[in-house]
Amino acid sequence: QANVYPTREFLSRGRQDSQNKSCRHCTAESETCSHIIGYCPVVQEARIKRHNYLCELLMAEATKKEWVVFQEPLLRDTQNELYKPDLIFIKEQQALVVDITVRFESKQTSLSDAAAEKVRKYQHLKEQIRELMNASDSKFVGFPLGACVKWHQGNYELLKDLGLSGSRQEKVARRLSKRALFSSADIIHIFVSQAR
Repeated sequence: QANVYPTREFLSRGRQDSQNKSCRHCTAESETCSHIIGYCPVVQEARIKRHNYLCELLMAEATKKEWVVFQEPLLRDTQNELYKPDLIFIKEQQALVVDITVRFESKQTSLSDAAAEKVRKYQHLKEQIRELMNASDSKFVGFPLGACVKWHQGNYELLKDLGLSGSRQEKVARRLSKRALFSSADIIHIFVSQAR
C-alpha cells in the first residue's frame, strides 16, 4: 500500500547510474509495482484469475437481483472491430455494460481515469447492444478497483443500479476491495518467486 516493495525501480532510486531498474522477466524499462500488478506477462495467468474472480463476485450480486448476465459477449462495431466487454446485465430492456479493471493507484485520478477509459472504449457499441440484447436503454460502466484497496466512489452507482441496498453496497465494496488488494499482493509474490 505504501509503494515501498523492493522492486528494481524502487531500489534504484537515488542510484540511477549504477542500478538496473528494468524488469527481470520482460523487456519493460522499469520494474515497478504498477508494471508487475498490471502488465508483466510472466504473471498474466494470475491477473486473469484475479479478474475472473472479481467478475464472479459482481455476477453473483446481479443474479440475486434477477439480472440476466452475459459474460464476455463478442461484439463487432461498424468497422468490424471485435470488442469483448466483461459483463452485460439485462433486466426489463435495460442493459448495463460493465468492464472491470484493477489499477495501481499511482496518482489521485488513477481510478476515475480508468473508469472513463472503459466507458470510451465501449460506448460506441450502443446499437449493437440494442440489437443483440433487445435493450432499449443501455448504460456503459467502467468499474475500477485499486490494487492498494482504494475504492472508486463511482462504483457505488452500479451497485445501486443493480438494486443493492446501502448496507449491501458497503459489504460488496469491502469484499471487492480486499480481494483486489490480496490478489495483487499474491501477484507480486508469484512474480518474485519466478525470478531467474
